[in-house]
Amino acid sequence: MARKAAPGSRWPLAFYLALAANLFFFASFQWSYVTLPGFIQELGGGAAEIGLAFGLSTLSAVVLRPFIGPLIDRWGRKQALLVGSFLFALEPVLYTLVGSIGLFLAVRLIRGLAIAAFTTAYTTLVADLAPAERRGEAVGLAGVTNNVGMLFAPALGAAMQVRWGYTPHFWGAAALALVSFALVLPLKEARGFSQAVPAGPGFWSVGRLRPVWLASFAGTGLAVGYGAALSFMPPFAAERGLGAAGGYFTAFALAVMASQATAGWLSDRLGRRAVVLPGMVVAGLASAGLAMAWTDLALLAAGAGLGLSWGLVRAGLDASLVDSVPGASRGAAFAFLYTCFDAGIGAGSYGLGLLAEAEGYAAAFYAAGAWAAVALAGYLAWGRRPGTVRDGA
Repeated sequence: MARKAAPGSRWPLAFYLALAANLFFFASFQWSYVTLPGFIQELGGGAAEIGLAFGLSTLSAVVLRPFIGPLIDRWGRKQALLVGSFLFALEPVLYTLVGSIGLFLAVRLIRGLAIAAFTTAYTTLVADLAPAERRGEAVGLAGVTNNVGMLFAPALGAAMQVRWGYTPHFWGAAALALVSFALVLPLKEARGFSQAVPAGPGFWSVGRLRPVWLASFAGTGLAVGYGAALSFMPPFAAERGLGAAGGYFTAFALAVMASQATAGWLSDRLGRRAVVLPGMVVAGLASAGLAMAWTDLALLAAGAGLGLSWGLVRAGLDASLVDSVPGASRGAAFAFLYTCFDAGIGAGSYGLGLLAEAEGYAAAFYAAGAWAAVALAGYLAWGRRPGTVRDGA
């Protein structure tokens, strides 16, 4: 159902502080994108350990979100943001102290806890701060800052490592996370969410609500394709002699920022489904288009398509979830949504890896496109236009 947005009232200071804290949190996350595989090799690890290092943080986030979401509802959003940003600052400092691959992998588990706490609390807080008629705009803008760091952090982090080595490089990542921590300190939560409150429905109880499981299922249509692209696009491009593998992720990041900046705003005016449905169609086309890419231009177009679909689907589904779940249960609801999304990424990376090994990378991308079509069909068949739930409802 289309919503009539209120005239542009100003966002509270806490909203801007949250966006800035999120930017620096993800910049710290992206700082070591290029350098971490080399560090693992210096510790004696190989390809398997590199894959395990990245997989462990995702796995720990998936395992911990069901416990963290209800705690965010009970203890408040700010506390989780502080814990997440502090742990993110601590983790790279610990990298400088480890001397074996086993200890390094153990430290990686901290990252999953930090990501689960910070990202779940962040989206929940943004939703709390936004008036009901501007929730889509709020969550859309909130998602933009996830990717701003991609434009500078990996390049600056790699340059620092080349010039001064790994120890100063990791201290740089810690400094970015500490900036995030400092920005959270003066942040004030929305009224009604700054104090500890009685526990609301648990993770699984919230997950059984129709709007929650429907949004979570629909999100996997995007997540599987993203996981497949993240894991298999670079070797796929090399196999076909394409040189724009790096440009693929740049096109993705730019398209995400552009689409999320407007998708939420559009969903406030046209309705959530009007944004989600075309996004899910584009997600399927982007995965299938990647399988058919034989030129650099086609590869870049597939990356931009996946980024466009990310912005549309994530902004629309996040906003629809906020509409349908009372404020006291939002932490658990977003924890469920993001757990399913992370699981979809894992299915795209690990599950479709078996198919890629047997039938080739293109087959994995076609399968991801087919799953996007299944998720779209389920969203259409089971979805209905939810009413808006006001805070305290």
